[in-house]
Amino acid sequence: MDLLEQHHRAGRRFEPIELVEEGPRVAVQLAGGGYKVFTFADDGTDIVHLQDCLDRADALARLAAA
Repeated sequence: MDLLEQHHRAGRRFEPIELVEEGPRVAVQLAGGGYKVFTFADDGTDIVHLQDCLDRADALARLAAA
């Protein structure tokens, strides 16, 4: 969860409800019920890929598949 928290402190605004971290990827449930998977660069400084997900199961599957 540290990767996403660093971006939040750097000024990116979002309201996470649930966070599941798997290596450089983080699945996030956002306020309002949407889910996204963020993939970070190896050094953890930049988001290199962002995926919108259908639901929690889809988000977790995307974590496992990458």
